[in-house]
Amino acid sequence: MTEASPVHTDAEYLDNLTRKIFISGFSGDPVSARWPRFREVFYAFDPETVAEMPDLLIDHVQQDPGVIRNKRKLRATVANASEFVRIVEEFGSFHTYLRSLDDLPYERRAKLISDRFQSVGPNTVYYFLEDAGEPVPRVKPEGVKSKKKRLARRNLERAR
Repeated sequence: MTEASPVHTDAEYLDNLTRKIFISGFSGDPVSARWPRFREVFYAFDPETVAEMPDLLIDHVQQDPGVIRNKRKLRATVANASEFVRIVEEFGSFHTYLRSLDDLPYERRAKLISDRFQSVGPNTVYYFLEDAGEPVPRVKPEGVKSKKKRLARRNLERAR
């Protein structure tokens, strides 16, 4: 029996993970508006290409007004692409890596993913898995903030 086709390509998974990293700490609006430029400067999130980006190029990307210029998160994107390359070498695809975690409880899967990637905390991993179509608990685990509550709180603060 052959395994079902992946739901997403490795580049789509890296795109999703990176987007969740950049959304963390922001409302979704500035990230969404800039995401097309992110896809350009990060070569459509092709893991092998992004993993090879030199520091000098990241310094150049950080000067680009079309992206969110958080140097730590920009560097994490390259480091995470390198981790994707290692995962693909070991498992064949990121999708297959996720399937290797299927029998683990959510908390263990989330910890393994958080530990493996940079700038991935409880919110990032939860919403990354949810948006990737992976099973997540209906009741958000401790440390995971509701998108609606977070947006409502920010809107209230802006209105003041």
